[in-house]
Amino acid sequence: MRRMNIAILTLLGLTAISALAGEAPPAAGAPREFNLPEKTVFALDNGMRVTMVPFGQLPKVSMVLRVRTGNLNEGDETWLADLAGALMQEGTTSLDSKAVNRRAAELGGGIGVSVGAETTSISISSLSDKETDAIALLADVVRHPALPESELERIRADFLRNLSIARVRPQGMAAVALNARLYGDHPFAAVYPSEDQLLRYGIDDIRRYYGSNFGAQRSHLFVSGRFDPDRMRAAVERHFADWAPGPEVYIDVPQPTRIGSLQVVDRPGAPQSTIVAAIPVIGVDDPHYSRLMMANDILGGAGFLSRLFQNLREDKGYTYGASTSTSNNFHSAIWRFSADVASEATGPSLSEFFSELRRIKEEPLDTAEMDRIRGYRGGIFVLANASRSGIIGTLAFMDFHDLPDTYLTEYLSRLEAVTGQEVNDMASGQWPVTGLSIVVVGDRALIDPQLADVEELAPYLAD
Repeated sequence: MRRMNIAILTLLGLTAISALAGEAPPAAGAPREFNLPEKTVFALDNGMRVTMVPFGQLPKVSMVLRVRTGNLNEGDETWLADLAGALMQEGTTSLDSKAVNRRAAELGGGIGVSVGAETTSISISSLSDKETDAIALLADVVRHPALPESELERIRADFLRNLSIARVRPQGMAAVALNARLYGDHPFAAVYPSEDQLLRYGIDDIRRYYGSNFGAQRSHLFVSGRFDPDRMRAAVERHFADWAPGPEVYIDVPQPTRIGSLQVVDRPGAPQSTIVAAIPVIGVDDPHYSRLMMANDILGGAGFLSRLFQNLREDKGYTYGASTSTSNNFHSAIWRFSADVASEATGPSLSEFFSELRRIKEEPLDTAEMDRIRGYRGGIFVLANASRSGIIGTLAFMDFHDLPDTYLTEYLSRLEAVTGQEVNDMASGQWPVTGLSIVVVGDRALIDPQLADVEELAPYLAD
């Protein structure tokens, strides 16, 4: 892996030097597939699963316990999972938060809790000779959180402050409108709670959420680094085998809409317009997902290499940046375009967006552009898997989406096999002009006349 990183950085350096010298860079070599180290995989009788992967030469080990609970499991109690995650970092029934953090530092690392849409991750790292002590501390934080009422008001105050800022930012306003349109009455529709709602949550609500959603059969422990497999397994069994199975995994797959809509959120006097557009697409478990990745990167997912960035920023000067991305939930995926543009360029920016959509569907792709995007995506892939945490992140992603090992080991060859025509066809099938959920946040008095001049928006404005 280290040699692969050096090779890629060397190639990037040669390319830059050659470009400065006015010479053509050397041709890129054939992609080298990722060789996944041999994994140790087992399950405890209570349903908890464990995956251990040796990695690297440094005497350190990283561990992440991924629990299948997050904002999805809140129902209509928005941010309750986030409050619970924050309180889980405030100590255990036997150690206060200072003692937990001091102990983690003594082990040579740190510990933290992060909450996502569908999972909660509790992470710890340590020196290799402290691996069993790290497992013990991780188990204590996960299984015996104090969830102290004494810290709730301080944490709530932080949440209220963050909420007050997020709700008035144009990007936050756009997210609220977009998610409501895409997800309807699904929990993903709620981006933020109201202030009153956040104030109503009590310690009993947080403890109820924890008790209803944490348990062994929702949990998967990932270990990566330098460790003794037998000693690690014994420590896992010692500290987790008697953990109650808890609830089964809760699944509620959203069905986001593909019915086109346009919503303008008025922000009088705004010097910029925030534009977002989204549509459900195939997910990472689809056999042709690599084609969507290539199409997305060409259009807007590869930074300055992408067409929308070059068009809207470098050529037109409408924005500092424009991007597209694909986000995957369990058996559901959303493709998204976003840009913050000058108010007077709102309509022209949307016209250029639709023009680039049309171009990627209809025009043959240049081999050089395809190769640049493959090089970009391949470099991101290698760098993402060049660390203990990176490997854990990839393995956890694969586990969550039920992906085989070939997702990782054949990743580069799948990218290499994508043709220009397949990119055209994927863009045509996944990004219909009339199926987008579009939100524009800005000064409506300036925006509305511009939107009326965008030909592709005529069906949206007629509804």
